[in-house]
Amino acid sequence: ILTVALALMTFDRLMGTSFFEVANGGMPMLWANFFWVWGHPEVYILVLPAFGIYSEIIPTFARKRLFGHQSMVWAICGIAFLSFIVWVHHFFTMGSGALVNSFFSISTMLIAVPTGVKIFNWLLTLYKGRISFESPMLFSLA
Repeated sequence: ILTVALALMTFDRLMGTSFFEVANGGMPMLWANFFWVWGHPEVYILVLPAFGIYSEIIPTFARKRLFGHQSMVWAICGIAFLSFIVWVHHFFTMGSGALVNSFFSISTMLIAVPTGVKIFNWLLTLYKGRISFESPMLFSLA
């Protein structure tokens, strides 16, 4: 998506097209939409592997099994799914209307639920564990 958006912007600059230029009938918000459709899921794509690493390090250095393994898997799936929906919250001020803003406000708040499940499971994994405060564990706790 970002590659297409950059190509369209290059066409605007070099070939005289008007995808994003208002003066020639273009839509500058189209660039913002292209960017956030790509950029917001990208944030979650980058953080999900870190969540997986934490889910390996914390049980290893707490010397306990990961609490709620199945709910962790479902939480990751929930975060991955919701990451493709929440990108519009960057446009609350662009005049989308109350119904659209309400939907994306709720979806933005909903993504906190699976994230909370993951944090809850990590904390319960640490609870009454024989925690070894070595570098990987300190990194995960930071």
